[in-house]
Amino acid sequence: MSFIRIAVLAGLAGMTASAATAADLPRRVLPPVPVLDTTETWYLRGDVGYTHHKRPEADFTAATLAGNMARESIGDTAVAGIGIGYRFSPLLRADVTLDHRFNTRFKGLPSGDGIATGSVFDKGRFQSSTLMINAYADLGTYNGFTPYVGAGVGVARNMIAHYVRTTDTFTGVTAQEHLAGGDDYAFAWALMTGVGYKLSDSFTIDLGYRYVSLGDLKTRGYASGAGTDVESIGSHEVRLGVRYAFQ
Repeated sequence: MSFIRIAVLAGLAGMTASAATAADLPRRVLPPVPVLDTTETWYLRGDVGYTHHKRPEADFTAATLAGNMARESIGDTAVAGIGIGYRFSPLLRADVTLDHRFNTRFKGLPSGDGIATGSVFDKGRFQSSTLMINAYADLGTYNGFTPYVGAGVGVARNMIAHYVRTTDTFTGVTAQEHLAGGDDYAFAWALMTGVGYKLSDSFTIDLGYRYVSLGDLKTRGYASGAGTDVESIGSHEVRLGVRYAFQ
């Protein structure tokens, strides 16, 4: 009987020593579990940003001549937008946004085999507005930061005005022709990514990147032989915004 008591006491002592040793071992550091926003709520948003237009593709007509432009470009400018959205689940939200890209310059050099009388240079003022429906996937919140990806579709209104064609002839004579501008609607789509930081239950700061395909634009005189067709207009945008959630 005394042998049994000694064995039991020895086992308990061993278990106590093992527990003490385990307590002294370093604990494994695990990555934090993402926190998901489970609130289904409406939100308002406002954004400002910087727009870099990619090089478009442009064609020109000049009387009986027609061809591709060379060195066509649309300048960088600012973008601003507003919107309203709704969070459907911890991972999914959507919004409708209205954005405007402010006045910037368009320029192009109608060059080709048909221009034999000298050099021709086109310039105008370009701006664009979009109305988009967007969907986003929020990827969890880590230390207050919520990365996301998204996509959108909608319509773009592209406008060009103050369009001037300057011709320099080999004889040294310079002529300027003021051409009719253009105002076209086109299908638009967007891809975006970014990160939000929640300041409070109501306010979230949003820093993101968005690429928007804005479609095409023709000046009104293009079909009659005095204008330009600008195609594949696109905008790379870095945006800073605020989202305000309300019930």
